[in-house]
Amino acid sequence: MWTVDGPSSPRKRAHALVIGTGFGGLAAAIRLGARGYRVTMLEKLDQPGGRARVHRQDGFSFDAGPTIVTLPHLFEDLWALCGKRMADDIDLRRMDPFYNVRFTDGSTFAYRGDRESTLKEIERFSPGESVNYDRFMALSEEIYRIGFEQLGDAPFNSLMDMVRVTPDILRLQGLRSVHGLVARHFKDPRLRFIFSFHPLFIGGN
Repeated sequence: MWTVDGPSSPRKRAHALVIGTGFGGLAAAIRLGARGYRVTMLEKLDQPGGRARVHRQDGFSFDAGPTIVTLPHLFEDLWALCGKRMADDIDLRRMDPFYNVRFTDGSTFAYRGDRESTLKEIERFSPGESVNYDRFMALSEEIYRIGFEQLGDAPFNSLMDMVRVTPDILRLQGLRSVHGLVARHFKDPRLRFIFSFHPLFIGGN
């Protein structure tokens, strides 16, 4: 159990309980503390961090994650709430490539995050399919803009809240799985995997 005091404020005496100290729990505790709450966090393990924990055994260290940090600005926001700069505490470095996807047939897809290298890799795997990449990315960008930026923290407290976003959900094919959406743009099963496995990082498809 950990207890954190927020800064002095009219709400200083209010108490908040956060169960679980993974990324979500820690972020919630920081936000509550910044609002003046006295926060108590409960964790069943011997250290905080959730998937960001480090296991140590027999002199070895095992990183439980995260493997990839895709939205560093969300972490920067939390540091800013505490009046600090993340760069003063953490050194995030851009990897090149971001990662390699290796298949049992021996083929390897190097993902670097820029358009030109991605198009070359797609063509190397499945000639002719790179023409679908820009269309796929345009749809992905719109899904991100609406699904994450606009709706990521929006409350759905009534049926009307859901009704208002239903047209966008249907238009953006929100009833499909990520793999199903990717499969409409790429034929090669390896490319379908490459562009759809990312939800596994957050536990779902």
